Amino acid sequence: MRKLALLSFLICFLSTAQNKQLLYGFDELPQTLLLNPGAEVSNKFHVGVPLLSGMHLNGGFSGFSAYDIFKDDGVAINTKIRNAIDGLGNTEVLNLNQQLEILSGGFKLRDNSYLSFGYYQELDMLLKVPKDPIELFYDGNKEIGRVYSFENLAARAEVLGVFHIGISKKINDKWTIGARAKLYSGVANARAKIKSGTFHTSYGTNNIYRHHLDFVNGYLQTSGIIMDDYDDVSSSFYTKKLLLGGNLGLGVDFGFTHHINKQWTVTGSALDIGFMNNSKETESYKLKGNYDIEGINLFFNEDAPEDYWDDLKDDFEERIVLDTIYKSYISMRPVKLNSSLSYAFGKPALDNCRFQTGPDVYTNKLGMQLYATIGTIHSQVAATLFYERRINRYLQSKVTYTVDSYSFKNLGVGVSTKLGSINSYFLVDNLLNLSNIYNAKSVSLQAGINYVFRNKN
Repeated sequence: MRKLALLSFLICFLSTAQNKQLLYGFDELPQTLLLNPGAEVSNKFHVGVPLLSGMHLNGGFSGFSAYDIFKDDGVAINTKIRNAIDGLGNTEVLNLNQQLEILSGGFKLRDNSYLSFGYYQELDMLLKVPKDPIELFYDGNKEIGRVYSFENLAARAEVLGVFHIGISKKINDKWTIGARAKLYSGVANARAKIKSGTFHTSYGTNNIYRHHLDFVNGYLQTSGIIMDDYDDVSSSFYTKKLLLGGNLGLGVDFGFTHHINKQWTVTGSALDIGFMNNSKETESYKLKGNYDIEGINLFFNEDAPEDYWDDLKDDFEERIVLDTIYKSYISMRPVKLNSSLSYAFGKPALDNCRFQTGPDVYTNKLGMQLYATIGTIHSQVAATLFYERRINRYLQSKVTYTVDSYSFKNLGVGVSTKLGSINSYFLVDNLLNLSNIYNAKSVSLQAGINYVFRNKN
């Protein structure tokens, strides 16, 4: 049963970081402004189709895939689970990120700056799991004397709505810079981390075994999760919290585009430099101490057996101190960093099929992107090679090859179409695992529909 519970937890939580390598820098898609507020914009104005302009789902587990466990190769499933656990690194990460763009739009100002704005909902979850607790859960404490460390066991989760407004300003032919302000409205937030703590079993004196919890030090912070009355929790309850009725926070994005020359371009952005002030329905815990127990000797008064259990509970709480705190707390948002270097080439047949404005225009773009997320729980990095091509005035494509902690062979494809003023796009990665999706350690899907009105050339 314990093995089944562990397996179900890992597979059901299959969930990668928030890297959007296909969308970042994808020419002329309005949503690229959310990844780089300093991106170049050739639109006169745009309006996203409500609830359909930006849909994003990204999930992954860095340890093993479902196929590693369930493939039909004649090997017993217990052996495959054992091999999968043995192959884990010191720490593995499970992550799930979902975004839904509710409203979006933008228009060009008189000074040729581009103002964009909107609102989206986001769910972000991350679990950082050291190998020791997984082995302890799966095997039990059968190895006498082995010390299992819980250090760096950590998790975070949050649901929030984000109001934003940004501006992209072309300084000259070489530089475009931009910034975006964000107002966060949080529904729920949870953060937990074990800073230190070990468990081991030794032979006892008065009993067969003695169990030791040493140097335990950790915390759990929650907001909007633990409430006195859950009867009031409904869809309208969460909707109100998403629309400025929840915990509030502030954030900013910065970005730039720089043309080194007519064909070489470098870009960069820093997103979600901000915080949440968690002040509503807060309940937090701090855990610290040491505890030893040498089995359970059932010596108690038959007339009042509950006294023994009360004494045992009191002894544990005296040594492992658990403090409950109801004060508000500040949580920092994970900061996302993006950068790219690209080379544009190939002259087009049509003047408006281009990546470079001005007298020299190009249909192809080849380059490299770097991504990193920096957080208090966990940080991640990824590198991407990409090729982008303007096929004709109606169709644009992008191909990426990404290396990250989830895979060394992540191939992705994105397509953007424009029929009249209607722009639609679909982006998907891990195509090499498309024939066997259970062998993928991560998956990312993005899609949307916009009304885009270009400037007349």
